[in-house]
Amino acid sequence: MSKFLRQSSGLVKHATLKDLIMLNVANMGAGLAVFQGISPYILPGANLWVASLLTFLVSLPLVGVYTALMMRMPRTGGDYIWLSRKLHGGLGSVMGIAIAFNMPPFFALSAFFSVSAINSVLSEIGVLDNVPSLVNLSNNVFVNPYGRLTLTQELLIYGLSALAFIIIIGINIVKPRFGYSLTTWLGIFSSASLALGVIMLIHSGIAGTFHSAINDFVTREGINESSYRGPVFSLPSTIYMIPYFASFAYIWLYAGPAVASEAKGSIKWNLLFASVLTAMMITVPFFVMDAIGGYTFNASLYPTFVYNFWTASIAVSPPIVQWVLGMGLIAWNFFVIAFGVVVFSRYVFAFSFDRVFPSFFAKLNRASSPYLAHVLDLVLTLIFLTIPLISVNGAESLYAYTPLAAIYLFLVGLTGVKVGKEERNTGLLITSVLSSAFMAFLAYESVTNPFFGVISSGGINPIGTGYLISLVGSGVIIYFVASWLRRREGIRLNDVFQEIPPD
Repeated sequence: MSKFLRQSSGLVKHATLKDLIMLNVANMGAGLAVFQGISPYILPGANLWVASLLTFLVSLPLVGVYTALMMRMPRTGGDYIWLSRKLHGGLGSVMGIAIAFNMPPFFALSAFFSVSAINSVLSEIGVLDNVPSLVNLSNNVFVNPYGRLTLTQELLIYGLSALAFIIIIGINIVKPRFGYSLTTWLGIFSSASLALGVIMLIHSGIAGTFHSAINDFVTREGINESSYRGPVFSLPSTIYMIPYFASFAYIWLYAGPAVASEAKGSIKWNLLFASVLTAMMITVPFFVMDAIGGYTFNASLYPTFVYNFWTASIAVSPPIVQWVLGMGLIAWNFFVIAFGVVVFSRYVFAFSFDRVFPSFFAKLNRASSPYLAHVLDLVLTLIFLTIPLISVNGAESLYAYTPLAAIYLFLVGLTGVKVGKEERNTGLLITSVLSSAFMAFLAYESVTNPFFGVISSGGINPIGTGYLISLVGSGVIIYFVASWLRRREGIRLNDVFQEIPPD
């Protein structure tokens, strides 16, 4: 019996450089980082745009390692292939499965909590433009998922989230090219809307209307602000914010490499381009907010969770532009979900092609879509969508994946070190060491900082910690079961991992 399921993957080269860049931009989620992802957690004296820029710079070695390994092994499954071939087959499988299985719950929860973006848009436009029907929708239908919800409201959110997933997965099953195009055009619209928000803030600053518009918004929303009396700049506080930016945006680089075998044309620059775009889309908004609004003004309002880049840009804009910006913010959530549907199926395909997963997950339909991998994604997503119905706090604990990601990326760095030594490539060796050092720091920070959900003020968070253990445990169980089954078929998985799978 051959080591791999067949002599070629069967996947078609659909993805352009633009598609890869947009997949990576979605992976890093800049538009959501400047929504409620980071600013509410600002420390006194922390300069967010400086912290963003610093995080981008210290994450560049990771970008270099990913690019180098992707160029050497451009295969479906990306970093899973690198780890299992160049570091250790079993370890690569276990950690690859753990990372991949984190995706369905993450994207399911992203869909559920994306309602907070819809709620914010409807509420703000309704209040600013005196449209009671929009306020009513935000209060009774598209409600804030963090509040007290009725069963009807929870089921509505579940139904809408499930419908979005079904549509996106259906598109990918019918034709993979459409799945790439959907992600790319959602990304273009989302990114353009963010740029428009920056332009509107700059215009309000030049016109001298920013503070009056924001004060009107704050008054109408009934926000109880407290004056800020802390420092305007603190280097330690700014550096302290680096793990926040890293975990929310800059370290997520697996999207493009995971579909590298489907790329047509050069893949060399997609990660760097996406990282630069992400840095611009996070750094520039925070810089403009400080330049136009002033540090102390922003710092007094960020902790309210209501005031942020998006709500500020909507507040200073005319009604038509408000809707464009609102739709752009909502689109960011579906942009992230669309990329996730594409990428998760490729990891499952890679596991199956290596015979770690059952072979049927690597089956392709006439459109060359790994349709059964997409079906698995849908089933898992629909299951995890029920978790917020049971407990919103419990659901939020499932975001405690940063330690796992940091360890995984630390291993990617070690893989780069090993490849650099084998090739006597000093540049790759130095880059990999720097990347590993940063990931080790992030792993420590994510375990000890309550923000990341592993510990809390009362000690260890049992839900978050249990979730991480279950992810790794699932990888261990699946790997050993697969090893036992393949031995009965006369195949050793370790032998499979000695070769790079065919394209």
